Amino acid sequence: MLLLRSLRARLLIIGIVPVFAALAVTAVMTVRSINQFSEQQRAQAQAQQLKEMKRLTTGLSREYSILLSGAFLGRSNDVLRSMYLEAASDSALFFVPTAKSKVLNAESLDLSELQWTQPLPPALTDQLKAGQAVQIPLPYLPAVLAGEVVVARGLFPTEQADFLGASPGLLVAARPTVQVASPVGTLRRALVPAFAIGTAVAVALALALGLRLVRPLRRLAAAARAVARGDDDVPLDTTRADEIGMVNRAFSDMTVRLTEARDTERLFLMRVSHELRTPLTAIRGQVDALADGIFDDEDSRQTAYEAITAESLRLNRLVGDLLDLARLQAKRFGLEADEVDLNILLEQVVTGQGGEARDRDIAVGLQSGVLPVVIGDGDRILQIVSNLVRNAVRWTPDGGTITVSALAEAGRVWITVDDSGPGVPVEKRAAIFRAFYTEDGTGTGLGLAIARELSVAMGGSVAVGDSPHGGARFVVELPCIRARSERVSATSR
Repeated sequence: MLLLRSLRARLLIIGIVPVFAALAVTAVMTVRSINQFSEQQRAQAQAQQLKEMKRLTTGLSREYSILLSGAFLGRSNDVLRSMYLEAASDSALFFVPTAKSKVLNAESLDLSELQWTQPLPPALTDQLKAGQAVQIPLPYLPAVLAGEVVVARGLFPTEQADFLGASPGLLVAARPTVQVASPVGTLRRALVPAFAIGTAVAVALALALGLRLVRPLRRLAAAARAVARGDDDVPLDTTRADEIGMVNRAFSDMTVRLTEARDTERLFLMRVSHELRTPLTAIRGQVDALADGIFDDEDSRQTAYEAITAESLRLNRLVGDLLDLARLQAKRFGLEADEVDLNILLEQVVTGQGGEARDRDIAVGLQSGVLPVVIGDGDRILQIVSNLVRNAVRWTPDGGTITVSALAEAGRVWITVDDSGPGVPVEKRAAIFRAFYTEDGTGTGLGLAIARELSVAMGGSVAVGDSPHGGARFVVELPCIRARSERVSATSR
């Protein structure tokens, strides 16, 4: 059973069974066709034989009429003549006299009287009286003529015989039924070795083709085991134009992406370790200083407390990002459905990111007009836009410009973040949304990944393009469901 589960065995079966079935069907159809042809040939030969015997009997009837007349007149050479006619016609010839003709010495003509097994039917009798040659059916023939073609013809003696009172008799010609030899037996004996040879060739070809198909799959399996061990340099034939080549190319692409993922994971661990170590080191330093009494005045202690709080918030944000990304990727993320005022939410984003921007003299502006109150998860929308603005602040040079704008219509809302930074090259616009991807090697690379995952979870999307400011433009598209209070207010107006 284990052998039958292998691909090689299945390919062997797939290769042999159709050939075996085709050979069997071909053999059966060939034998049937030859049988039918033989039957047709036999029927045609027997019909031709019957036609010849009818013609023969018609021709011999005149000669036998003369013989009958000679028998009445006592001629001595009639017996010899009848023997010659029998030999020349290659048939057994018989004379069947009627009851009134028994005065004739039939044996003197070397003819034997025949007795039918049962009286001939009236239709045949009428045809014989009319002088026609008729085939006698098998049920009426005596045992000595079984298996032969028997044709009878009414025999009318010459005028001398009629003058002597002879009544008509029958001339009967019998010849063995012609047999047409059927080649079926010979064909069957010839088909057996041909069938065996065909099966052997099919097995050999199936084995060869199966081995050829299985060999690259074994190489692919070996490559998969090598990749599982950490060996990413696995040679595969990616130049093939068939399906195996497609699988090899897909596996090579997967290996490249897996290598990139491993490298990204290593970098992520390094960055996360650094990101975690930095606030933890700062917190520990401040705590140790407080514990050792280094800060002897209230202002110094208050500064230390603020530093500890800031680093704690930074650490908490990092851990929160990691947990959010894990939940989003595991599809274990819940969304709230509350009334959200988009105007207040965007103002909160701009205000919340203003500290670092002011320190670097970056102008952060809001151009949104009047936006509706919608139903959604305000905290998650705030998180999406905040991540985009934070990313813009990071890449915008000192003295640059960041603009947040929004538009709501036709049941959708578009929130746009433009910056005057270096922009995102086209070939990297898909990679920046992958988790742990960072272009400059700093940070954790989670902000844009979380923004994309949250947008998709809310039924929207995030895209990046070129900004009129010369930098990057990030556009968030989300479904917009107006709150009931907003609809009521719009109706009253």
